[in-house]
Amino acid sequence: MRDPRAGEITFREWHDRWWDARIVEPRTLRGDASTIKNHVMPYWADWEMRAVTRMDVQSWIRSLVEKGVGAAAIKRAYNLTSSIMRAAVDDDVIALSPCRRIDLPQIAVKPPQWFTTDQAQSILDELPAPWKTMCLLGVYTGLRWGELSGLHRHRIDQRRSRLFVVEVNTKRGIKEYPKSSRSRREVPLPAHVLEALERHIYRLDRDAVVFTTVTKGRSGRLLDDGNWRRQTWWPAIEGARYFDDDGEQQLVPHYPPHSMRHTCASWLVQKGVSLYEVQHLLGHESFQTTQRYAHLQPDAHKAVLGAWERMETPLTIAA
Repeated sequence: MRDPRAGEITFREWHDRWWDARIVEPRTLRGDASTIKNHVMPYWADWEMRAVTRMDVQSWIRSLVEKGVGAAAIKRAYNLTSSIMRAAVDDDVIALSPCRRIDLPQIAVKPPQWFTTDQAQSILDELPAPWKTMCLLGVYTGLRWGELSGLHRHRIDQRRSRLFVVEVNTKRGIKEYPKSSRSRREVPLPAHVLEALERHIYRLDRDAVVFTTVTKGRSGRLLDDGNWRRQTWWPAIEGARYFDDDGEQQLVPHYPPHSMRHTCASWLVQKGVSLYEVQHLLGHESFQTTQRYAHLQPDAHKAVLGAWERMETPLTIAA
């Protein structure tokens, strides 16, 4: 039976107990701590857990909107608060979570940033030799940067033209993806990409990381995302040029390395590969993430255009 006095505990006190019991990645912890410090605790810290109602939560969301907090940040703050409240219900601190049927601001979905073939080729041409293969692999496999820089030699199956995404390079070193994650997957390699990869790895030990630092005196170390962008990616982007449809030379869009992943997905969808296949290839947890590429499908508007074409008497404008 639930002790009605249990709900007298303050939000801050319950949060501290909940926080100490969590099992999440260090990077997630850092982000969550920042969100709670900035958007959750200033409002809820001294409230008694039993005093919080659904309308109080809705009012808190409204206050965040009025302060100009972004929709994504509000969603993260709400999800954390909801987790705290669910844990309180599970521990019989409160009878019912106040985080239910709450209206949240809509998050605007940004279209993926991807390169055309001419743009991608110009970037490859600008990259120093050690990084051409890494970026070729990125464009044709859609691996995340941490997956590319965490790839091990023995994860490449040359006989079957496959690689296996198991390890990932993080700020805290190499780690394995959990077995239950979609991120742990098999990825096919086009023949020309495998050939380039074979030239790169033939001297490497079986357990070696495929792409590491090359600076004299500091070679063989795990890549750092920030350093690699600053020293390798952005100089290549800034030096890359391509010709547009009018034959005019243009700068390549100033997109980050993650756009190699978007480029892979965009090219495949435009060639008729199903969104479900792309979801599996890229290791998306949610199909909604993959749906950002739906507008690129060759037949995306086929039904609509077909319906207009079947109209017996379409509207016209006199010439």
